[in-house]
Formats: sequence, structure tokens, C-alpha cells
Amino acid sequence: MPLDFSTIAIVLDADFGAQLHELASRMPVWIVDTPGNRSSIEGEWTRRRRDGAERELNVFRMIDGLSPSDHITALLRTIDRQHGPSAEDGPFATLLVIGAPTDAAPIAAIRALGGGTPVATANGFRVPFTR
Repeated sequence: MPLDFSTIAIVLDADFGAQLHELASRMPVWIVDTPGNRSSIEGEWTRRRRDGAERELNVFRMIDGLSPSDHITALLRTIDRQHGPSAEDGPFATLLVIGAPTDAAPIAAIRALGGGTPVATANGFRVPFTR
């Protein structure tokens, strides 16, 4: 199944690991590098090389002193450059954040890039984008 480039996921959950395969098989994912996620990250990289599985998996590390909101705000700049209006596959239409609550700081950054009202999910939030 080809990736859905209309949705981009940011995973800040340090123990998301076992769920990564299902998510990464559907959409591009930006996931925090933690001991709880590392083996699943490496498994997805192996699957991509071995099977030619379509995956767009980006890994980042949490920086001490920065909140999850700070990380979301910083990641959005890079995500917008890769998946925004000038993206080859067209701009993304939905941002899915896992492992962080909706705070004012990332919402301001999200709105500055065309994001709408966040909708809470069981483990984070989803935001539609209009461009």
C-alpha cells in the first residue's frame, strides 16, 4: 500500500515502539529516538532496505530543557519544507501528533502554517490544514 502523504505524524511518545510499524506503513512519521522506540525504528529501516517497503521515517532526539511543544514547533519548520506547499506529492492536509497535549505554543506555530483547530485524540491531537 503506498504511503498517504496527505497526513504527517509526529510521535513524541517515548514508548510508542510496537505501534510504529502500522503507522509508518500508512504515512510519513517523525519519531523521537528513545530506548523504547529504537528497536522498532531499526526494524522499519531494515524492512525498507530488505523488502523495499515504502517508508518515510525520520528520527529526532529530545533536547533537554525543551518541552514537547517546543519540539513540535521546531519540527514543523522542517516538515513544512519537506511536505508543505512545494512538496512533490502535494502539501500535507493533516498533522497527527502522538504523545503530547494541545498547548498554545505549537498551536500558534500550526496556525501560522495554515493549520486549523486541533481535535483531541486518545493520545494526542489531529489538526487539519488548508492551503
